[in-house]
Amino acid sequence: MKALPPLEWAAGKLYFLADQAKSKGVKEMENLIQSIKGHFVSAKQLQREIHEKEKLLKKLRRLTRELTTYREAYRENEKLKALLKVRDTLKYKTVGAYPVGGSPSPWSNSIIINVGTRDGVDRGSAVLDEQGVVGIVTEAHKEWSKVTLITDPSFSIHVVDSRSGVIGVVKGTGKKWCTLNFVVEDRDVKPGDLLVTSGMAGVYPKGYPVGTVVEIEREPGNLFMEAWVKPKVRFSRLSYLLVVQSRRKNP
Repeated sequence: MKALPPLEWAAGKLYFLADQAKSKGVKEMENLIQSIKGHFVSAKQLQREIHEKEKLLKKLRRLTRELTTYREAYRENEKLKALLKVRDTLKYKTVGAYPVGGSPSPWSNSIIINVGTRDGVDRGSAVLDEQGVVGIVTEAHKEWSKVTLITDPSFSIHVVDSRSGVIGVVKGTGKKWCTLNFVVEDRDVKPGDLLVTSGMAGVYPKGYPVGTVVEIEREPGNLFMEAWVKPKVRFSRLSYLLVVQSRRKNP
């Protein structure tokens, strides 16, 4: 049974007791009054309870904010640890970086990073994060550089299907997905396949994730298939980056 709201319950209780008092006299009326008093709190007590509730709500909000901050710090720490593991496996020297300007959008497929030529960054340097290929440095200045993302229409990279070994070229479209190009229509490529860098041009480390095939169209009469690729990198959450330098590590 659904409980009545406090005021409705008190009113019903009052009516019931008053009806009884009519038949039992003044003594019962006194008992009635005492009974009613037991169902109400004083204004001061009510004010204290409201104040305590407000204090608890403020504390809850503060703890919620702190928890959000700790969770974000934990995620950033995990990303940094993963990126350091990547750095240790690469044969090339790298420099750490992070975005300081620009953001991926339908109108922009580039970012500005906080390192430049004084840090050993050159035009044509590959840029990675812990998930995959981010893009390539297209402008290198003394203290900052411009990175063109793999989603930009001017971007292209040689890739290999990690399952079947089929070779192709991933190109940007200016949108959130890329395309897989120059793959003959009957080649073994399936949705879900991971595409990795081929290492052919020597710019990107071999075998690094680029994207996942999400859709394939095979038209009769066409020499090449048309495939859509979802980048491994989450461009809306870019933070720590690695810029791959052209010089190899010392043995």
